[in-house]
Amino acid sequence: MYTPLHGVEYDEDILAGLDWLAVTSGNRREFWDRLKHAQEAYIAATGDPERLGQDPSIAELGVDQVASYLAQSKSLLDNRRSWDPALAPKTVPLIKQLGLNVTGLDRVSGSGTRARRMLRERGTYPESALFELVMAGNYSAMGVDTMFIDEMPGQSKTPDLRLVVGPEEILNVELKRLRPGLYDQRERIYERSIYQHAAELIYSLRLSLHLDVTYLCEVSEVPPTYLQNWLTRALSETSLTQEYVWHDRYGAGKIKSANLAAVHDDVQDSSLYFGTKMARLLTGSIVNEYRYHLIADATPDWRDPRYVSAIRFATVVTWRCNSTEAIQRKARHLKARLVEADRQVAGGQPAILHFAMDVDLDDPAADLRRERNQQVIRDFISNSHLSALYVHYLVPRTCERHTWLIDETVDRFGPGHVPVPVIPIFSNSEPLGSEVPAWRQPI
Repeated sequence: MYTPLHGVEYDEDILAGLDWLAVTSGNRREFWDRLKHAQEAYIAATGDPERLGQDPSIAELGVDQVASYLAQSKSLLDNRRSWDPALAPKTVPLIKQLGLNVTGLDRVSGSGTRARRMLRERGTYPESALFELVMAGNYSAMGVDTMFIDEMPGQSKTPDLRLVVGPEEILNVELKRLRPGLYDQRERIYERSIYQHAAELIYSLRLSLHLDVTYLCEVSEVPPTYLQNWLTRALSETSLTQEYVWHDRYGAGKIKSANLAAVHDDVQDSSLYFGTKMARLLTGSIVNEYRYHLIADATPDWRDPRYVSAIRFATVVTWRCNSTEAIQRKARHLKARLVEADRQVAGGQPAILHFAMDVDLDDPAADLRRERNQQVIRDFISNSHLSALYVHYLVPRTCERHTWLIDETVDRFGPGHVPVPVIPIFSNSEPLGSEVPAWRQPI
């Protein structure tokens, strides 16, 4: 039995989820060794002081993406140095939910086969497979006879699960874990190139600022030197002792001095993680952990180069895109997957569809995107016998008071006016007791 030692916190459900995968793999020792090697790869990747602030993605940590993903849960239990506060809320929640329902999962026919296939596919991001395993465990825990449907080579894709809910009632279930579409990925690449032009100026002048921008058009239409030009103009017109504001056809923004003194106070007797807490101290507000940049001249802590013990200047750049066209393009990603899922469950049997997607915290565009998704679903003409359709909006959060946190809002749709029960992914979590969507919930 694996025993946690020097981690961030102990969680028996997370340990149960990992141990279920270890046992199911058929070789527990090899499983734990894989995760240990992934932890070592993370430490090596983040050990270079030159990479300070460059939060790695799972794909950047080595060819074994499955082990790197699962290693974050192991690190929570036994290795503080390889635990990443930005990766944890994206990886740990599904392992926690898996562990809560391992007893039900053992009753699911085909669950072991599905888990072993996931573990063999080392170069594939495992979140879709874990989503399937978690929902299978959830349905089984509800007392529903649940089984995975084997896909036969050379045949068209089949649904993921089959539910037997009565003597003569069978439901097929298709589960889609939506990753950011190509448009989202390109948007972030374009935005980073805009930021990098400004970063060169910030670093050369050693500025401590908070630069916030809302793009009003598609980011790909914004000139690469857009932020750099506005920063240059602001510096020529004011000392930035007061907030500088601009608005044009590309975007609206503001620039003000950062509170570097707050960071100095924080590192007087300790070190500070180079991430969202530092950004909060500099800006005076919580930042969206997926839409900000942090540039600084700092001294890494010799014990852990992800932390800094002294800082000389630091600037935070926060951004978002409120372009209607951008939101519509992102919503098309759901429509394409909806058509695909409907095709997979087409036939005589009633079916349930689950779509899960990430949403950014406190993003004004999230409300518009949700409305667009709802309209796409209402306008969709199904070729299958749909009994229910669920869209799970997930908001992973980096929070100073918790090691990891994720909020979920579930939109449900049924035929006509037939009421549809709520079936969340994180069925054991505490309800927020509010109609406010997850991306607008205060911590």
